[in-house]
Amino acid sequence: MSVAFVYKHTTTGEVVVVDIDRARELDAARPYWKHVSTVDPIVILQLIVKSNGQKRAKIIRELSEQP
Repeated sequence: MSVAFVYKHTTTGEVVVVDIDRARELDAARPYWKHVSTVDPIVILQLIVKSNGQKRAKIIRELSEQP
């Protein structure tokens, strides 16, 4: 499994999560799309599973926030 790339449209505020191939396309479409984060889904899931209570809730909340 590969990492996921998070992009935000500079005009509309739309947020998308894409694979490496689509990320290359969006990079070519600058300045309309801005790369805001790179996420390794396996690491994030491991953090969630190993955490509990408030720490788990904080991780999930932060993932839910729009960049």
